[in-house]
Amino acid sequence: MKLSVMVADSLFVPPEWDREFNHIHADSRDVTQGDVFIARAGTSAHGQEFIQAAVDAGAVAVLAEGIDAFYCLGVTPVFPVADLTQYLPQWLGVRYSGHQSVTTYGVTGTNGKSSVTQFIAQLSDARGKRCGVIGTLGNGVWPNLESTRNTTPDICVVYRLLDQFANAGVQAAAIEVSSHGLHQGRVAGIKFDVAVLTNLTQDHLDYHGDMESYFAAKAQLFSQDVSESAVINIDDEYGRRLLEKTDLCSRHLTLSSSSDNSPDVLIDKVSHQADGMSAELFTPWGKSRIYLPMLGDFNVANVTAALTALAVTGEDFTTTANCTDSLRSVAGRMALYTRPDSARAVVDFAHTPDALERVIKSLQAVASPLTVVFGCGGDRDASKRPLMAIAASLADQVWVTDDNPRTESAEKIFNDISSVDEALDFYYIHDRSSAITQAIENTTPSGVVLIAGKGHENYQEIMGIRNEYSDATVLLSLGYRSAGGDHVA
Repeated sequence: MKLSVMVADSLFVPPEWDREFNHIHADSRDVTQGDVFIARAGTSAHGQEFIQAAVDAGAVAVLAEGIDAFYCLGVTPVFPVADLTQYLPQWLGVRYSGHQSVTTYGVTGTNGKSSVTQFIAQLSDARGKRCGVIGTLGNGVWPNLESTRNTTPDICVVYRLLDQFANAGVQAAAIEVSSHGLHQGRVAGIKFDVAVLTNLTQDHLDYHGDMESYFAAKAQLFSQDVSESAVINIDDEYGRRLLEKTDLCSRHLTLSSSSDNSPDVLIDKVSHQADGMSAELFTPWGKSRIYLPMLGDFNVANVTAALTALAVTGEDFTTTANCTDSLRSVAGRMALYTRPDSARAVVDFAHTPDALERVIKSLQAVASPLTVVFGCGGDRDASKRPLMAIAASLADQVWVTDDNPRTESAEKIFNDISSVDEALDFYYIHDRSSAITQAIENTTPSGVVLIAGKGHENYQEIMGIRNEYSDATVLLSLGYRSAGGDHVA
């Protein structure tokens, strides 16, 4: 495609400076020969700083925000654009027009985004329909996902991936939509077929400032000009508040585990077996009983949200519900590990007070005693650290350890966690592998050791360096084995 075709009606490109190009990138690290580089303001730097790097990598043109006049770097034209935010979705829509043919499921919430998107993909796959995934655990066509830098990638990446899905004959895509992604316009211009809200609890306040701003960012996804339909968990306070939005998309279905909420989809009669859970669902499409080969009551809600989203777009609910017994737990999300004559171990990404509390309460139903290993990340919202301790205190015994200290003092993080009375009886040990080992050694075979916070992560970040590390690898080194053959992202 020629640059002039993409930017027609919004930017004049003289014929002598017009260029055929391949892809559009806002990250100079992604630029290869023949691409266009977008230089715009970011949260910590401006793309202008990387124009030379993009040109060196092979960019054939640059569209730059904040420069006064056209200029050239060698033979590469650099065009001034007053407001890239205004024009970029339109330009990307022209270059990556295939995105319009893909059924899109946008999933947001503090917890459960990865699970719901991957459950949508797994259930689609079980019905013989390929589904793309964009999110924390990787991007690609399920189950072949490649690692990503962000939960919701840059807008250029999102459009390009959707276009690639369409060109590969993929009919649908499940996208994790983070609050950062919404606030920074990473999905601007995309009309979602279904938006899903899992829940909303304290997180990312270091970025948004307060819960109202956090909620406002999430709520954007449910506006009628952004999404056609919505699936909303009204067990959550903010889910109920979404229903009050004056511009809420006209078609919306609610789900709840309480009949008092009069939901469109009721989750009822959840029961626990040795190797999973079952529940009855009462829906606009009839009643179904589902079985899930995984732990955690909230996974029933996550699977129900995925089933409902698929049904909204025309998938047969009963047939799809019959596929739930083939679901695999999502990497690092309530991932179960076993060792003969030992306590079971569960690795979960829970890194907020609410998520940790929900995981603990779910496991209390199937195990005694319950041991928790957790930590808090550095350079992030410090106000949630005492709240994490309060949530962890629901367990029988607790080991506090390092998560990703980043550039913050690990001892300072410990001090923040231990500032509440509930944390006085915790064990504190910085070395995460040692903390896990000690927790297992001190838990009887009838119990469960919950290892929370890092989930799927394969690194530990200390003073700007990402050191190779994963909770799963520690368990495997101790003789544990993954239960059920979980997908590895």
